[in-house]
Amino acid sequence: MAGNAGKGREAGSRNRRTLAMMALAEAGETPVAHALRVMRDDTQLPDLRMHAARIAAPYVHPRPQPEPRLVAFDLPEQIGGSDGLLATHEALLRAMASGDIALEDARDISSMLETHRRLVETVTLETRIAALEKAAR
Repeated sequence: MAGNAGKGREAGSRNRRTLAMMALAEAGETPVAHALRVMRDDTQLPDLRMHAARIAAPYVHPRPQPEPRLVAFDLPEQIGGSDGLLATHEALLRAMASGDIALEDARDISSMLETHRRLVETVTLETRIAALEKAAR
């Protein structure tokens, strides 16, 4: 038996599809341009044209981005202290309970309120520590 007869292509050699894509690239045609050319070619089989359209579609027609949701609810004037944060959270719960705000949106806003609470707490502690350090000098 001579060489690789009957065993397929040699290890490391490129298949026909890869060779065809490399030839297109050398000719200056991108895979998307090739897919568009095949899609527009009336002499190609309909299944092949549809397959080419599926390949090219994500590059030609990006998926639309969803519209951002706007959420509105009553917000107290002062939300810096514990009373203001409590009132804000109560307003949020009321809006969710009445159906004005979806549960997921209320959860996101509640998370933001918790971040705000931690920021207020950090600033308050820093101010108190600075005052104690100043008094100790």
